[in-house]
Parts: sequence; structure tokens; C-alpha cells
Amino acid sequence: MKAILSPCGAYRYRLDRDVQGEGRVFAYFGINPSTADHELDDATVRKWRGFTIRNGGRKFIVGNVFSYRATDVRELGRDVPDCDDIHWSHIMQIIAEADILVACWGSNSKLPLSKRERPAELLQVLMRSGKPLFHFGKTRSGDPKHPLMLGYDTPLIEWQ
Repeated sequence: MKAILSPCGAYRYRLDRDVQGEGRVFAYFGINPSTADHELDDATVRKWRGFTIRNGGRKFIVGNVFSYRATDVRELGRDVPDCDDIHWSHIMQIIAEADILVACWGSNSKLPLSKRERPAELLQVLMRSGKPLFHFGKTRSGDPKHPLMLGYDTPLIEWQ
């Protein structure tokens, strides 16, 4: 288990988990990191582990639209700097190492108004990467569904 956190621990730039000996590398992109780190998995990380195994992956890497760690996405509304240079550097490295990219940040409406353009920015980066891009379905607003409440039989759908 591996995680790259800021020295203060308030930001998580990357999370890696090996799940089995062979297969592809999946990169999941959520909205913001929560409590998972190099020692601890949270509920979403456990869900990604299950989806990775189900889809024949050997490893998954997690990146996020935002790097600030919060258990409540509304905390992103506070005036918190996002360390953009470091954030985007890690995003690009995650994309480079992955075989399959999965956008899964949930509804954009949960974000503060001032932050709602950022998921579209990440989506453009993912699309321009040339890597296969998938999702678990879309919300009513057209955003990629978050995996937490989905069954493991939920198929990955190629992003069109």
C-alpha cells in the first residue's frame, strides 16, 4: 500500500494498491481524497479494489479532481489552496502508468459553485491522454457516477 501525501497531511496526490499478480492497471479519478492513506483503506478504496479484481486488474491508482483531503466534499468550499503544480504533475504520472482510466467523481452539483469547472478540466486531460476512458454510468446531470453505492456487477462503460 502506498500513498503520496503533502508533508502536512492535508493533501493526498496519489494512492496505489496492488490487488493480484496479473492484469491491467486501473486509474480511478474521484472528486477528493478522504481518509485512505498508506496504511488505511476507506470505503471507496475498498470498492475500487473490488471493481479492479472484477475487471481483471492487478493494481489500481487513485487520483482526484482535488487533492485536499476531506470527508465532506463541502469542505472544498473553504479557501483552501490546491497546490496545482504538484497536483497536476501527479495526475499526469498516474495517467502515464495506467492502462485504463475511470472517471468516477459523482455529481458536480455537490461542489461549491466556484469549483464546478474543475471536473471538466480533468475530463479534458483524461480524454486527450489517448488512454481508454471509462465510467460506471452517468448521473442525471451527465457526470460520472461515484462507485460507492454501486454493485460489483456494474459494468464499465466506455466514455463517448
